[in-house]
Amino acid sequence: MKQRTHSPARRFILGIVGVGLVFALWELASLTGILPAESIPPAHVVVADFIAQLGSPEFWKALWDTLRVTLIGLGLIILIAVPAALLIGLIPVINESTWFILEFLKPIPPVAIIPLGLLLWGPTDGLKLILIVFGAIWPLLIQLVYAIKQIDPVGREMSRSYRLGWWLTTSRLVAPTIMPFALTGLRVSASIAVIIAIVTEMVGGAAGLGQSIVVAQSAGALGPMYALILAAGLLGLLINAAFRTAEKPLLFWHPSVREESA
Repeated sequence: MKQRTHSPARRFILGIVGVGLVFALWELASLTGILPAESIPPAHVVVADFIAQLGSPEFWKALWDTLRVTLIGLGLIILIAVPAALLIGLIPVINESTWFILEFLKPIPPVAIIPLGLLLWGPTDGLKLILIVFGAIWPLLIQLVYAIKQIDPVGREMSRSYRLGWWLTTSRLVAPTIMPFALTGLRVSASIAVIIAIVTEMVGGAAGLGQSIVVAQSAGALGPMYALILAAGLLGLLINAAFRTAEKPLLFWHPSVREESA
């Protein structure tokens, strides 16, 4: 039985309704005393502080510091992951000789190397970039390696037999196979990159939303602190939505996009 899917507009409306219900329950829990006001302000206070933050130049500077380094980190991830995946996916010797290193590095949390990063680079953008690349490269790299292995060997032999050349083989065979995996991996890497950037700012003291959250918490400004946390969540949501929007024109031929459009 085919699962029913809602249109993008309907899903958006249902999402807004869900968020409204969460805020309503939050407000109700604050009014009834279930949530302690000295630790968690009511929802209307946080929303008011969030709106106030939108008029603050310091907020936009902190947001840009986080977003800028995140985007640069994603660019570096693409530059590293694409050639690395090609080497690992196409050359068996490299594949066999690197699997242990990759499996060893993947579970290491980026936060664990913040002390070393602070010694080498201090609380700078360089620290955030290193940790973003180290912690967020794996979804894209793994997806690319898996995609390369999914390229139809019969199709590759046919392209050689018919002498289609590099461009036709890449555009007609390799790219359609790799693109869905690559975009999914990049979207997951982007979400992880935002998390790592904010955590690094909180723990390592680099400029950005994370540092602003810690400063607000230290000053006892709980309303602005939760407003900044809300802004961090919205930043991740917007980045994810941007990548999903970019997927539609790039994967217009893919069954998942065609079903969603229909």
